[in-house]
Amino acid sequence: MAKVYRLRVSMVGFSGLYRILDAASDATFANLHNAIFHAFDRDDQHLYSFYMTGTDTKDVRRIRQAREISAQDAGVGDGLLGFTSSGSSAKKTRIGDVELDEGDVFHYLFDYGDEWWHRIRVEAVLESDAKKKGIVLVQSVGASPAQYPDFD
Repeated sequence: MAKVYRLRVSMVGFSGLYRILDAASDATFANLHNAIFHAFDRDDQHLYSFYMTGTDTKDVRRIRQAREISAQDAGVGDGLLGFTSSGSSAKKTRIGDVELDEGDVFHYLFDYGDEWWHRIRVEAVLESDAKKKGIVLVQSVGASPAQYPDFD
């Protein structure tokens, strides 16, 4: 039996807008990023980070001080924004590696320039003997905002 994490991913600042994802414990945080990217109808990839806060908070300073799991390997800057990650690699870190429990909350930042913040809550930790692993979109509530809103 393998663990599957039921995750509720909501966008900060948008009420009534969320996605429910089932993520196998062997899926990586890069896999989770890709699932969220597609679930919210994004079309232009950017850098991202997950912040393992454990509990919910709106304090961005506290979020950024939490353990970081990033699109980049530690110590590598993107050359564009001068960003350097000090965290773990999203490509190498599996969801099961961080020992999530039901009720835990962590945060996801997509696009360091536009700063699309997401709150991720572990709704349940399930057991599964399914052969197909990965991340599945279970429910989609609310229309996704445009990645690049037209403010004309």
